[in-house]
Amino acid sequence: MAITTVTRHLLCLLSFLGAAASLVGEWDVRLANGATENVGRLEAHYNGTWRGVCSNGFRSADADVVCAQLGYERGASVVQRQAQLFYGSLPDVVTCNFTCLGNEIDLSDCPGSAGYGSTLDRCTDIVGVQCLLDQPQKPSTLPIRLSCPLRNALNGTCKACPDQRAPAPKQCAAVQPAVEGIVQVYYGGQWRSIASKMWNMKDANVVCGELGYPLALGIPTMQELWPNFDGSVCSASSANRTAVCDSVTVAENNQFREGLRSVYLQTVKCTGAETRLLDCYFSAIGPASNPSLSVATVRCGFQPPPACTNETIRLRGGAVPWTGRVEVKLNGQWGTICDSGWDIRDATVVCRSLGYGSATAAIPSAPYGRGVGRIQLTNARCTGTEASLAMCTYQSGLVAASCGHSRDAGVICNAPSAACFKTGSRFITASDANSLNQSRSFLQLNGPSGWGLVCYTSVAGGAVPAVACREARGAFAYSVQKGTVSSYQGVRYVGAVSCQGNELSLAACTQRLFSISRCPDGDTVVTCTTGLPDLVPDTTALLNSLLRYPYIDSIPLYSITCGLDDNCLASSAKTKSPTDYVKVLRFSTQVMNWGTYDFVPSLPPYLWIWHACHNHYHSIEALSNYTLYNASTGLKVAEGRKASFCLEDTICSQDGGQQRYSCNLNTQGISPNCGDLYASHLDCQWIDVSDVQPGGYVLELLINPGNSMMESDYSNNAARCNIKITSSNYFTVSSCYLSDH
Repeated sequence: MAITTVTRHLLCLLSFLGAAASLVGEWDVRLANGATENVGRLEAHYNGTWRGVCSNGFRSADADVVCAQLGYERGASVVQRQAQLFYGSLPDVVTCNFTCLGNEIDLSDCPGSAGYGSTLDRCTDIVGVQCLLDQPQKPSTLPIRLSCPLRNALNGTCKACPDQRAPAPKQCAAVQPAVEGIVQVYYGGQWRSIASKMWNMKDANVVCGELGYPLALGIPTMQELWPNFDGSVCSASSANRTAVCDSVTVAENNQFREGLRSVYLQTVKCTGAETRLLDCYFSAIGPASNPSLSVATVRCGFQPPPACTNETIRLRGGAVPWTGRVEVKLNGQWGTICDSGWDIRDATVVCRSLGYGSATAAIPSAPYGRGVGRIQLTNARCTGTEASLAMCTYQSGLVAASCGHSRDAGVICNAPSAACFKTGSRFITASDANSLNQSRSFLQLNGPSGWGLVCYTSVAGGAVPAVACREARGAFAYSVQKGTVSSYQGVRYVGAVSCQGNELSLAACTQRLFSISRCPDGDTVVTCTTGLPDLVPDTTALLNSLLRYPYIDSIPLYSITCGLDDNCLASSAKTKSPTDYVKVLRFSTQVMNWGTYDFVPSLPPYLWIWHACHNHYHSIEALSNYTLYNASTGLKVAEGRKASFCLEDTICSQDGGQQRYSCNLNTQGISPNCGDLYASHLDCQWIDVSDVQPGGYVLELLINPGNSMMESDYSNNAARCNIKITSSNYFTVSSCYLSDH
């Protein structure tokens, strides 16, 4: 623990619990519990007791005076949200409302009032201060990696590559060791080591976080990483040879040992909350000799993923699993976080709790689309070292609810590098002979004969392009089309590639491929994008429509022949005469687009299907499916469907929605933050319950069945309502909810 103190004569008006008194005394001021002497919790000494200084009203100008008083340069940082990093045993609190200008010599020159107590009840936090310390000039970037002793790793435990890029969902051990090795930084065209002097677990934690791992599990010795390492040069003579030396050439072994002699960073000191090693303190930067061969090492690991316990936090809407909108579960319901006060420390706590490393960005203003449900919390205040968001301070309830979903918070987390894994896909840019030689992105796959183009017929559905864009671009797939690279002379693959859609690489997908010189139906063109629409059924609109009309309609078949044509009725309807009646349960469907891109039909207008019965085109043949399940058995008892005949912006959010699509203008689509309403009086806005007996049921409304249209999030496409059919003519509804909430 570093402590810096100075004694000054400080006059404050001291008040405690409302009783004011004027006291004069000799006070010491110090920075305590910091990793280095220039940073720490600000404490003042009065009447023999050290007291933490409250952060309320404490400004950077006050911190400047503190640092000048302690002998440092002015230009200090107030790090009040990091002050908890410096907590040991929590001290009593003193509150001094200084009004320093910043140019005073010490705090006794600043007017102010003060009070003290035994808890933080009347104080938001204890203030932390970081004074300017003379440091060498840092580079703008400093890449890091773990290194092992070449092929000698085979004889030791050193492992610089993990088996996976995230904790395995079903591996719920206390911790999952992932990697270990020698920490190296890239500078001057080569990788260099770090001197181990004063290297500790706080430093290791920062390195592991930057490399994409949530935990530093230890600092292994060189003997652990390289059991037979003794610092000596491997010799060709039999007398000095060891098992380790036998595994590699003498030149390789000596090259690695000599590499340990050149270090770049010396005396690294981190608080543990930094998200980059570059943000830590270094006593010296630059190449230096390291005769002792003592270098910094780390052992990083995964912690059990949230699914192993009671999952209370998740990311949604990101193209890769380690990015997205932050959602938390409070009181049994999922909701989002307001971006008020959202910063990199809060984001780092979220990332680490999800099994990733530290955060690279804390992003405001719903960058991954808007969530639904409650705004669960706002003004999160984390130090960056907490194990979970629940350990941070925050505000919830009505305060959080006053923030709209346009301010949903997002994160980008560090994840283990893909360099350790087989690359399954990439894109080449080439002229498309099928499109007037326009430049387009053609999908290549790392197949049995190496890299080759993929025939269009080998890619079924949207899962393959989605995985390819995720792997190669860190993005979403927007479209997949056929094209031809006329000048291509390499391998092409035909056959089948099958993905679930959640894989991180095409190498993890099932492949049955054969080499071919030319694709008969063209090569695969994929367009990637940074955003997509996100279709979400509006559960409030659905519930209200059921509550407004809790009746089961009896309709003669002759009046709804179009519904029969569109397969919107039970199969038994086909055996009935036109004068027979069917019983339908009606409801409205309002589909919102809470994503960041327009939702438009995937087919161009000239491919839309004409339906003579309705006298209009269907742009999307299956926009939604309706299913009625028995609440007790879960068995399906009835079903229906809805084709889309005109997508338009029926309703838009007041904070960001802009109405642009209208059937009257012959345009079809749903803009971001807008929705399309299909009212309950329309054909097929029902489910046929003619053959359903009274009882308890679950009505499910599924948007985009089969995930046939590209979205950023498919998990929020289903809405469910608890229905009770009480007779042949009536029903009741108790609640409607999204299936993932």
